[in-house]
Amino acid sequence: MMPLVETIRAYLGWCPMTGSLRPDLAVRPATVAAPGGRDGFSPTGPGWWHRYHNQLLIAAAAFSAAAAIAFLLIEDAPGCPTMWTGLAIGAGGALGFLLGYRKQYARVAAGEFIRANMSRRLRIARDLSWPVAFILLAVCMAYFVRSGMFGQILGFMLALSLMGWISYGVTILWERRHRTTLIAENGSMYTLDTAMQGEYGGEEGVVWR
Repeated sequence: MMPLVETIRAYLGWCPMTGSLRPDLAVRPATVAAPGGRDGFSPTGPGWWHRYHNQLLIAAAAFSAAAAIAFLLIEDAPGCPTMWTGLAIGAGGALGFLLGYRKQYARVAAGEFIRANMSRRLRIARDLSWPVAFILLAVCMAYFVRSGMFGQILGFMLALSLMGWISYGVTILWERRHRTTLIAENGSMYTLDTAMQGEYGGEEGVVWR
């Protein structure tokens, strides 16, 4: 009886963890075109850095370190108004993320952010987003340092740090709930089933969504 039920479930694409009727296709990394535009996946799978939650972790830690340095440079940091303003801005940004992350990650899981599936406009926007963000951040930091506005640096870094840590924590919880890992590499973003990661590069292949 059970083999028959499992066969029916396999054809229907039924999964008790996702409640989806969309079948997942198991593919071998050596025979599939990579989302990022490479000829194929690396036999060892996506590296540590390409796991999206690790990118969020490094960003949050970097912003926290910058905030700590700014805190030490300010004599009366706890009483600095910009510190509390930064925390308030960070809380607002985190709330915005909490309101939209489910829809955004669902789109990632559906394959909308695989580079080959993107429109030309979306590819250009994603290619420019990070460089523009880094340039704006560098310009703001240079202006604050040149003007001796360490309070503004503290508030700015606290805001980014708070948003980063909340994004990291929520992303980890989302991945565990859906038993998947968000991968961001070569301009693409997609999901890799956690249950199959141990088989990556092995005989069974992995499930890509």
